[in-house]
Amino acid sequence: MKTSKTFLRAALLISIPMVLAGCGPSKEVLQQERELFAQARDRQSSCGNTENDSPAARAIVEKDRLRGLTRYTEADAQEMMTDRTDVSYMPGHGTQISYTSADGRAWLWYPGNPRILEGRWKLDDSKNFLQVCYDYGPGTRNPTMKDAPSGFQCGSFHNQNIFTLDTKRGDVFGLATAKVLKPLPRDAAKPYFPGCAPAKKPLLKNGKPPLDNLQNDLKSYIGRA
Repeated sequence: MKTSKTFLRAALLISIPMVLAGCGPSKEVLQQERELFAQARDRQSSCGNTENDSPAARAIVEKDRLRGLTRYTEADAQEMMTDRTDVSYMPGHGTQISYTSADGRAWLWYPGNPRILEGRWKLDDSKNFLQVCYDYGPGTRNPTMKDAPSGFQCGSFHNQNIFTLDTKRGDVFGLATAKVLKPLPRDAAKPYFPGCAPAKKPLLKNGKPPLDNLQNDLKSYIGRA
């Protein structure tokens, strides 16, 4: 019997060399990602947009902003992962929307998938850098790798947050009980991607952060199971 395979959180789970060595994105797109990571590590680099600089916008951004590009403690990561909806965008891999609950469960909405993936998450501080790990079970595969992964796949928590556009408390899209009506567009979050790093995040459009805009943009794509 043929196994139906779905994609799981690709670029955010694995180390940078593995992302760049994987198949899928073009050389030009991967070069763009390399440049973004380099900019993110250059503390002299800056970017943003004028809408984010207004006093009202700053109040929104500072209220629940990411902690920036810094060294995360496990306590920081636990707080940032518990009962959170995140949206990320990478030029080579597109939009990914996830919800992670306090009890270690995770739900992922990935472009092209006919359903929401349910799995598990955990933190791992056994190495000299903090890792976040996901396991979406059998029948899933990583589109940047040739083989289907087995068990938890771990990667730098710091790297994951470079491409996280917005985060919000709660299951914003109801992913834990949702069904996919139409596949998530790969570039759904592209309008809210700063295009440079480090950037002021979340990037506001029409006075709203990405998750607020995406709730409106994607309301016909997802429904209750």
